[in-house]
Amino acid sequence: MIMQNKTLYVLLLITCCISCNSPKKDFKITGSVPSTKYDGEWIYLVPIEGANSHTVDSVKIANASFTFEGNIERMSIIRSRALLRLKLQELLIVTEPGTTKAILDSVSSAHGTPQNDALQLWKEEREKSMSAYSFVTAGLRSVSGKDSLRWLSQKDAIIKREKLFNERFLKEQGDNTVGTFVRKLTGNSNK
Repeated sequence: MIMQNKTLYVLLLITCCISCNSPKKDFKITGSVPSTKYDGEWIYLVPIEGANSHTVDSVKIANASFTFEGNIERMSIIRSRALLRLKLQELLIVTEPGTTKAILDSVSSAHGTPQNDALQLWKEEREKSMSAYSFVTAGLRSVSGKDSLRWLSQKDAIIKREKLFNERFLKEQGDNTVGTFVRKLTGNSNK
């Protein structure tokens, strides 16, 4: 009986040591909004895939800030209630280990962890491409002849530049969470 208790005690001690020494894979998102006028509003952390009442997290804004914590790495969106989204842009974010700083505003951003830094760079590059593409498309509507050929050439250059950027980005990210997401979003099957 005493030998069994000692064995049980040793097993419990070993289990505690192993669990205490295993690296934590927790994420923390510290967020801010531009004003305390949003205090008391709910902010939601919604997984891109499999969102339901068990996987969506929510917190109230206090002192123009909010915090999410957890231990599941996945692509998510930080969002406010629908009416506030006119002022607080939704934010794509990776819930990866480490601390990410999120800023919700008319243009939202996130940084502080490797994948979120990469995702922010990708989002900014995508915005530039979309803006340039819209400009060229508007230009094409107002011209004809040789001028239209020049505009078409610019359109092709934008598409080529974005394609090259995405290919390089996906090669750098590999099969991590953000790489997998961008690959699905862009339909790029190359690794």
